Amino acid sequence: MRIPLATLLLGTLLLAEPFAAGAQPTLTREADLPRIYEREIAAFWTVVGKRHDFSGVDGVRIAAMSFRHPGSDRGIVISSGRTESFIKYKEVVYDLWHAGYSVYVLDHRGQGFSGRILRPASEGTSSEAKRAVREIGHVERFEDYVEDLKTFIDRVVKPDGNRNLALLAHSMGGTIASLYLQEHSRDFVAAVLMSPMHEPNISPLPRRQCWIFKIRPVPLEAPVLGKGPFVDNDDFNPDRDMTSSRIRFEILVRGEFRRHPEVRLGGPSRKWAYEACEAAARAREEAGRIESPVLVLQAGEDNVVEPKGQEQFCKKMNETNPGSCQITRIRGAHHEMLIETDEYRNRVLSMALEFISAHTQ
Repeated sequence: MRIPLATLLLGTLLLAEPFAAGAQPTLTREADLPRIYEREIAAFWTVVGKRHDFSGVDGVRIAAMSFRHPGSDRGIVISSGRTESFIKYKEVVYDLWHAGYSVYVLDHRGQGFSGRILRPASEGTSSEAKRAVREIGHVERFEDYVEDLKTFIDRVVKPDGNRNLALLAHSMGGTIASLYLQEHSRDFVAAVLMSPMHEPNISPLPRRQCWIFKIRPVPLEAPVLGKGPFVDNDDFNPDRDMTSSRIRFEILVRGEFRRHPEVRLGGPSRKWAYEACEAAARAREEAGRIESPVLVLQAGEDNVVEPKGQEQFCKKMNETNPGSCQITRIRGAHHEMLIETDEYRNRVLSMALEFISAHTQ
């Protein structure tokens, strides 16, 4: 008699041992992904994952997922980057859960499966024009991301009763996480920021010149100059695609986004650029308010964010709380370290798990 897949998966989870500090977690390998992705990782996501939809700031619908681990009282919350959706994190969630953690991840407002902020001007707008508007990355206030995350944690994460929670953030999600920790450090015992957007390279301007993105008469909702709707390329370019792993990019980004075209996002609006510029500056300047220990993992080949912003962030934290912020540069890694080749991806994920485990025992 064939045992149902759901029974096998749940049985595996119940037997899973929480990851111990100093131990080496068992992580998926790039070479195995084509064989196991649908059969194991995607099936795991379907069987164990629970969808949550809730109202964020101004009633915007926020989509999220939770993956409760029945054998653990520790959890990890993921704050993802701009243009991303939680479907891009299927392999990461799979590995974190099998390391012994409940995992929680939301799609930030205006992207992924969450509600979009901009709407076409009229019903007579062409389908192509509607798509162009839908695919503009926009936010009215960067703080809205932070408030949505707080709602998610209070309504979905905390009720699960995890004894200790850690925060894992990437890129834009790292700025959101940094601002969140400045206000709510006690919600997390530790945080790991991967390629955090503490200084986006959309502009080398200092904070006092962020206003340049608000110059009229160009509407604030218009895309940043040179940026447009989502482009689905058939080729692979490590610099453009921000990873040297073609396999992970093909499966986790191109494959998932072609399967779910509604999650696609193109370039940011001028308002988003202004808000991001201001938010990154606040993240750096007020980092000393953070009480939780933080590990910053810096991609050596990053062409999306500037490393000096991350270094200023850590320096500010350590001025107030000596030793509270650690920073490690991963030479050779591109911005998307969580979908990089095993050489980089499994190294940073192991470092993150060791750091989190040390603070969640």
